Amino acid sequence: MERIVLEVDDKVAKAWRDASSDKRKDISNKINIRMSKELFEYDKAAFLQYLDGLRNEMAERGLTQEILDDILKDEA
Repeated sequence: MERIVLEVDDKVAKAWRDASSDKRKDISNKINIRMSKELFEYDKAAFLQYLDGLRNEMAERGLTQEILDDILKDEA
């Protein structure tokens, strides 16, 4: 992963600094997915390649399909 800088308003910046590590990770993942969709919108092959890489990275970190299914089931 590579770090980038985004400009946000003061309230958002303060809320970010005050958020828990888990909350920041969750938001970062959502932003990453959203930016990827926007940036790769016209290049489906590149987006699918990105998703494959993300899937592999999450598997290396221990997020299996079974765990993901359990998380999604709990959210319902």
